[in-house]
Amino acid sequence: MDAAPLEPTVLFHRPGASHLERLLPEVGGTVGFRMHPWEGSKGHGDLVLRGRLVQGPAVMGDERPFEKPSAHAVGGTPHDTHLHAIHCALEAIESGSIEKVVLSSHLTVEAPGLEAEAIVRRLSQAHPDSFSWMVRHPDIGTWFGSSPEPLVQGQWPTLNTACLAGTRMAHTGAQSDPWTDKERHEQQLVTDSVLDALRDCGCRNITVGDRMTVRYGPIEHLRTMVSFDAEGGLADIMGALHPTPAVGGTPREAALDYIAQLEQHDRAYYTGWVGLEDGEDIAYFVNLRCGALNGDRLTAYAGGGITRGSDPEAEWQETRNKLRSALDPIVHWPE
Repeated sequence: MDAAPLEPTVLFHRPGASHLERLLPEVGGTVGFRMHPWEGSKGHGDLVLRGRLVQGPAVMGDERPFEKPSAHAVGGTPHDTHLHAIHCALEAIESGSIEKVVLSSHLTVEAPGLEAEAIVRRLSQAHPDSFSWMVRHPDIGTWFGSSPEPLVQGQWPTLNTACLAGTRMAHTGAQSDPWTDKERHEQQLVTDSVLDALRDCGCRNITVGDRMTVRYGPIEHLRTMVSFDAEGGLADIMGALHPTPAVGGTPREAALDYIAQLEQHDRAYYTGWVGLEDGEDIAYFVNLRCGALNGDRLTAYAGGGITRGSDPEAEWQETRNKLRSALDPIVHWPE
């Protein structure tokens, strides 16, 4: 007997909220939840679900102790494949063809008893200041993720966006070592690109916040928030901002060409964007730290920005650290 088709389900957590929210599908619903794929994805399209919102379960509450299932790797990007791509990217950077390119890898693990709705709650607990979500739909299967990076957020037309780049393991002491010149340069590339895009769109009252360190599980990033008043349409602004150098590279078109040449997997919805519109309230996030669930198998994605001076082995380890930040709330992955 064929399996029953998946019922459309959307469950998500807004940054800082105490409860999850659920979208109840409804024809003509006032709220639209949208998943937009990576621009170079083949066979994955926009998913838009309309409905109304209801309060879901509390993020924290009385519950039995959670014992994470053990996971073992069953597939993914080989170490040598990723390092070869990085070496090719560094040659392109040295030749002057590009300044930065983001190269990703994926990992598939197998673990028993994974439940999609439990995953989004665990992600919300682990990353309370991020946008965590789960979508189940017959057209795409089950996807989930958690992102600390707003792409466009606010109440139209006053919006903000995040310029996020640079990655290192989080510090636990009272003091933190300075970020390296390479990491600051990588983050500045993103900020400069975002400012250029907003100016080209005619946006007004552009204000750049302070560069800050933000933590995401066991890792931390540099982030600068930019606020602005939108001009024109939302689609124009989204298209101008995305993909930013944080997920693609710079110059944009050249970097996207290199990604298409060097990556041997389809990013699908990874590094696209995800979120919702409710009237004039807009909350779209870059789709980082995401994955797909298929039975007992979970496929997660991670990437890193390659710039002049990048060390290939360190870049590989960065992708492992990012994968761990996505997997640790869900499974025990001994690597």
